[in-house]
Amino acid sequence: MVRYSYHMTPEAIQRVVLAVLKDVQELSGREWEPLAVTAKPIGVLAGFDSLCSIETTVLLELKLGCPLLGSSSLFISEDGNRALTVQEVSQRIHKMITTEQGKR
Repeated sequence: MVRYSYHMTPEAIQRVVLAVLKDVQELSGREWEPLAVTAKPIGVLAGFDSLCSIETTVLLELKLGCPLLGSSSLFISEDGNRALTVQEVSQRIHKMITTEQGKR
């Protein structure tokens, strides 16, 4: 498990997000195709849909060792209207956790 640190950069989080995406694809029997940070996993990765994004969100919580503040899917915008890029997901995680740690 990677423990999230207050000092973990969005770029470091991107590496974790990509590693978890790769694990999800391989565990589901789908081929992994490396993604650019500007790619949207939903719609780009074979078989990766909104349900997979929820499962991946849970795995990210476990991998980072922190709850992600009740977000059902980190891969969909808060208004539910668009898929997010790996970079946007990473920035979202960083913001959520640093905000939460700031409350402590």
